[in-house]
Amino acid sequence: MPTVSEFWDGRAQNYDAQVGNHYAEAYEKTAAHFKKYLKPTDAVLDFACGTGIVTFAVAPSVQSVRAIDVSGEMVRRAQEKVKAQGVENVTVTQTDLFDGCLAEGSFNAVLACNVLLYIEDRSAALARIRALLKPQGTLLLVSDCLGEGLTRERVCKWFEYKTGKRPYVAFDTMRSLERSVADAGFAVLERENLFPAPPNLFLAAKKV
Repeated sequence: MPTVSEFWDGRAQNYDAQVGNHYAEAYEKTAAHFKKYLKPTDAVLDFACGTGIVTFAVAPSVQSVRAIDVSGEMVRRAQEKVKAQGVENVTVTQTDLFDGCLAEGSFNAVLACNVLLYIEDRSAALARIRALLKPQGTLLLVSDCLGEGLTRERVCKWFEYKTGKRPYVAFDTMRSLERSVADAGFAVLERENLFPAPPNLFLAAKKV
């Protein structure tokens, strides 16, 4: 089974062309929903930024974005976009969520786009996100809920995971995903499904 970084390094080459185009409308909705909760003075952490599709969409609305990913190839492509677009308030690094360079209580918002379903120890990740947020900080996330309905994505990812072709993947329902966020010490402010199949659940949740 590939490591998480190896798997996403392999996906990076065609990510924008394949996933970005297929989910273009969902990404646009995601950025629009995120921006409702962001202010020009906000310091934002984009956790698992990938090639930066959402990163660059929200950057004009905030003071700064620290974008991190464990995939060196995803990070390289996002860094290329920083240079090409001349974006001055985005920093992209190959950094793990638990890296000590990320200071607790230093972010107004943490973005988590389609990453929670790939984290085996979700409670630890959510606890870390909560610690990184300032008091009353906001977690803004979207995540495929593969436990809802018998979708092609659900069958495909279940098969890949069971045959060792991809790392861990969770099969949440929208209710179970929301419950895990609430149980981690967040108050859910808004929820909306942004994609028909599989459901892509948006949650805005405040640190309490």
